[in-house]
Amino acid sequence: MKNITKMAISAALLTSFSTTSFAEKSWQFFPGVNDDFIFDPTISIMAGQMRPSLKIGDAAIGTGIELSINCPLLQPPTNRIRQQISYFNYKDSDSTIITVEVNPHYVFEVMPKLEIGAGPGFGYVSADVNGKTANMGAFQLGGSIHYRISRFFIGAEGRYQWTTEGKIGTGTEDGAKNAKAALKLGFDF
Repeated sequence: MKNITKMAISAALLTSFSTTSFAEKSWQFFPGVNDDFIFDPTISIMAGQMRPSLKIGDAAIGTGIELSINCPLLQPPTNRIRQQISYFNYKDSDSTIITVEVNPHYVFEVMPKLEIGAGPGFGYVSADVNGKTANMGAFQLGGSIHYRISRFFIGAEGRYQWTTEGKIGTGTEDGAKNAKAALKLGFDF
């Protein structure tokens, strides 16, 4: 009986320690409503290359702007999710593609001030090819790397974007799927 009591007390202590430990390190849903939540906004300018479907156009330089914040909807027990909201504009001869994207990236610190991240996203794409315009929804997967120097930010990202079907350009019906690689230069507020 003594051993059973000791085991029960030990199990109770371990369970309460584990539960406390788990509660302190659990996923947070809607952390943005908490008074202690820090948005940590960064505004960046972007420049890079976009390569659309070969039926639409060739690889060309594009530019954009991005706002990045700590995600107010979901945060993991360790590391963080950065919500990246971006606008990017690509133009090549007779083709123009404009994207508006929301890309939550799970980021973790590799070393002080250096983070890498990856995640899915969704967006809106407006494509104009040879005077024919289509507006489409989009889904993308991407990765990023960020380095912070005081309040300045330098980063890079790569992502591939699939779009819903839209008949644009020279009869293509596979939308405006594209790949993008961009550098970012920004400022933390």
